[in-house]
Amino acid sequence: MSTPREQAQAYAREAQRLRDAGDYYEAATRQRRAVALLRDTGDKVAIAHALRHLADILVEAGQPSEADGPITEMLALYRAAPDTPPLELANALRSAAVHAEALGDIDTAWIFWIQARARYAALDTLFEQLTGKQENPGVAEADARLARLRG
Repeated sequence: MSTPREQAQAYAREAQRLRDAGDYYEAATRQRRAVALLRDTGDKVAIAHALRHLADILVEAGQPSEADGPITEMLALYRAAPDTPPLELANALRSAAVHAEALGDIDTAWIFWIQARARYAALDTLFEQLTGKQENPGVAEADARLARLRG
């Protein structure tokens, strides 16, 4: 018998597969199940991570207002967890920026992109270790999004 964490991971993997296939409804359903199982663990970072993916699925599905709750809770959980890995926090700010853009809230998107860019920029060495390249994809995306927001 598997643990709730293992079950949550299985649901999250299935959600990602469905998301990649464009089946956002089923992906969101599986991701919600992962979130529910992780709530019982009390692991704030794991719950926040699962909420981030749920919000991303909802935004990609064209339902950004449905992502309001997951985004708000995700950010609160990360703020309450001092052990949040730096890349995880940068990715959370990225998700919040994409969400704000999808809602048409350009001012909020701008603020989140600036914050995400700063967090990603501090991770140059990590990205080089992960990719073997000196380019930082987080910074590149933030710069492109900020340029587009400036219009």
